[in-house]
Amino acid sequence: MTGGRFGPYLQSQRLDLYKSSVDKLIENGAAYYCFCTEHRLELLRKDATRRRQIPRYDNRCRNLTEEEIQEKLASGLERCVRLKLIPGCERFHDLVYGDITHDVVASEGGDPVILKSDGYPTYHLANVVDDHYMRISHVLRGVEWQSSTPKHIMLYKGFGWEPPVFAHLPLLLNSDGTKLSKRQGDVTVKYYKSSGVFPRALMNFVTFSGGGFHRDNSDQVRSLSMD
Repeated sequence: MTGGRFGPYLQSQRLDLYKSSVDKLIENGAAYYCFCTEHRLELLRKDATRRRQIPRYDNRCRNLTEEEIQEKLASGLERCVRLKLIPGCERFHDLVYGDITHDVVASEGGDPVILKSDGYPTYHLANVVDDHYMRISHVLRGVEWQSSTPKHIMLYKGFGWEPPVFAHLPLLLNSDGTKLSKRQGDVTVKYYKSSGVFPRALMNFVTFSGGGFHRDNSDQVRSLSMD
């Protein structure tokens, strides 16, 4: 993809931005290098399974001294970067669901990885960095991401950035209660057209999903706004 005001748009072309952003988080004390090997992490998972507990990272590298960190960096050890989760409940306002309170530490399996050892970001880091630099003011997404929002807000705070406004929308479901799936081909306009759904019926459904529109407005497309 080329053009636009905020390119490049491919993650592989934005790795330097993610790296510099993570450096800022580490400098601000909101993230840290993790040098734990996959073997050690696997041992933690097996131990948790044996104890019939949910596997969690024990945040071991969070407590390394600056001297230990520099020594490991100098030795060239493989590392990733983890976000320092803040104990306690994070609160935010959802335009759809109202005020939400969520204890991130209790629900996460330890401090999450935000930059992998290969230099690629996880979704959480890329999502926040991209939205900030692309000047996104409102984030509208499926409700399955609502539980991740407090973690994203922690990232915004770690950077010293103002979070956007969040709105989480209920998922569209099939008649059997399962999510609409691209794999099944039932999320395209072409699918509904071939199934005999009339254009006005589809427009009516989309227009009134979530409510908030006056039924006497015949031109909803022109009236869409964030208000």
